[in-house]
Amino acid sequence: MRAIIIALAVTALLAACGQQKKDVKDTVFAPQVKALEKARSVEGTLKQGAEKERKEIGSSEESGGAGY
Repeated sequence: MRAIIIALAVTALLAACGQQKKDVKDTVFAPQVKALEKARSVEGTLKQGAEKERKEIGSSEESGGAGY
């Protein structure tokens, strides 16, 4: 009896290890993952805009400003 229980437990563990991970699109977390990806892309866009603004400010300061 004890050997059967151990054999079933080992079989169950091996069967659980053989399962492949599901793609995120197939889970309940898909909307959250999409929102996170969108937020990261927006963050990248904002960083690019801020860098462009810094360069423009730097170049205007180097050229002497707007003639004040």
